[in-house]
Amino acid sequence: MPKHILMIHPPVLTVDDHQTDMYAESWPLGFIRIGSWLKQQGHRVSFIDMMGYPGQYPGGVCTAERLWGYKRAGDNRVKALTLPVYLYGMPLKTLENRLADLDPPDEIHISACISYNFEVVFRIIALCREYFPNAFIRMGGFYPTYFPDHARRSGADKIHRGPFEAAETTVPDASVMTALPPVWIFKLSDGCRFNCSYCANGYNGKTRTRSPVETADEIARMHGQHGVRYFSNWDPNIMMHPELLDRFLDELIRRALPVRIKFEMGVQPDRLTPAVAEKMYRAGCRAMTIPFESAEPAMMQRFGKPYRVEDSLRAMALCKKIGFDTTRFHCTFVVGIRDEGLPHLFRTYFAIVRSGGRPTPFPLTVTPGTREWDLHEPFLRGKGLDELNGHLWPCLGSREAVDAYQRMLAIICRPPDRETRRQADALPTDARRAFYRFAGETHSVERP
Repeated sequence: MPKHILMIHPPVLTVDDHQTDMYAESWPLGFIRIGSWLKQQGHRVSFIDMMGYPGQYPGGVCTAERLWGYKRAGDNRVKALTLPVYLYGMPLKTLENRLADLDPPDEIHISACISYNFEVVFRIIALCREYFPNAFIRMGGFYPTYFPDHARRSGADKIHRGPFEAAETTVPDASVMTALPPVWIFKLSDGCRFNCSYCANGYNGKTRTRSPVETADEIARMHGQHGVRYFSNWDPNIMMHPELLDRFLDELIRRALPVRIKFEMGVQPDRLTPAVAEKMYRAGCRAMTIPFESAEPAMMQRFGKPYRVEDSLRAMALCKKIGFDTTRFHCTFVVGIRDEGLPHLFRTYFAIVRSGGRPTPFPLTVTPGTREWDLHEPFLRGKGLDELNGHLWPCLGSREAVDAYQRMLAIICRPPDRETRRQADALPTDARRAFYRFAGETHSVERP
C-alpha cells in the first residue's frame, strides 16, 4: 500500500569557517537514491533538506545567532576548555514550521552520516515524535551503521545499518528534492580495500561498483533536463578501479558534454599516469584532490598510505604540465595528531604551496575502531562522540596546544601572503620559527 514518507537531511555542527567550507557540497546522494526508489514504488515522498550550501549565509555561519552550544576541546588532560559550535543549515524552529504544515507521514526517514552531529539528529527525531506521534521513524547512514547501540538512544523505531540495497542501482530522480544542489555528486564505486590508520572507509574491506556508461548517462540527463554543468565525484578512491574510470572518461569524451567535472575525494597520486590525467582533462575535469597527508615518511608509514609525498609532488607537476590550473586542486594533509611536530606540519604545508596546489588541512577526527583511535584512546577516555570533532582538537594535550593549532589552522588553509605572515608572527616562538624555516625566510625567524 502506498505510504506518505517524509525524508529529512539534517544540518551539521561546525566550529570554524574552514570546517564550514569542507561541508560545501555535502548533499545526500545515497539518500536521494532511496527517495527515488521509494517514489518508483508508488510512495509519496516529501523531502526536507536542512543542510546549508555556499552562498546561503553571506554574513557567515559562525555567528552568535547560529550558536548551538559549547563542546569540550583538547584531550582528556585538558580541563574546563570549551569551544563554540554553530549550526550550519536550517534552524530547528524553521523545521518545526515545516512540520506543522505537512500532512502526517506514515514513515519518517532520517539520514545521519556524521557521528559527532548525533545531537542534531536526536533533536530532529524528538520534534518528529512531537508532531507525528504515529509515524514510524527510520535512521540510516554512517553513524547508525558503525555506532548502532549509540544510535538506538535516539528513539528511532528502526536503526538501519549499511547500504539500502534496493536503491543502490537506482538512478537519482532530481524531482525528489525541492531544489537542486550547486554541484551534482556522482559515484563509480563505494568502499576501499586499503586500511589507512585514520579512515573508516576500509572497515569491511568491501567495494561495489556502478556502470560507467550509466553514470555518464546520469550526467548527460542532469545536464540536458536540468541544466546542471558542474559535477563532483565522491568515490573514496577513484583510482581503485582504473578500468571503470577509463571507460567513464571515454564516455564523457565521446559525448562532448559542456560540463565540468572534479574528483573531490582524492586521486591516489602514485596511480595517476600521464595518459589518465590527459584523458581527465579532455573529459572536462578541471579540479581534483591530490592527497599529501604528510611530508614525513614516518607519518606516511604510520597512516598506512600506499604512496609517498614524492608521488603527490609528481602528480601535481604532471597536471600542471597538461594544462590544469592546480590552484584549484585541494591538497589535503592531516593535522592535530598527538606527537605531531610543528616542523612536520609546516614542511607539509610548504611542500603543497610550492607544488602550486591549495593547502587543505584536515584536523584529525578519531573514529573508534580505527588504528588512530587505538593510538589515542588513553587520552580520549570519557569523551562522547560529539567531542571527537577534529576541529575541537581532541588529540591535543594542553590549552596552549589547542590555542596554537587554532591559530595555525587560519594560516595553513590558504597560500602564504601578507595576512598569513602577520598571523605567523603572532604564533609561539617554536611555531613561528618552524613557519619561517620552511618558508625559506630565515631572516624572519627572530621576529618579535
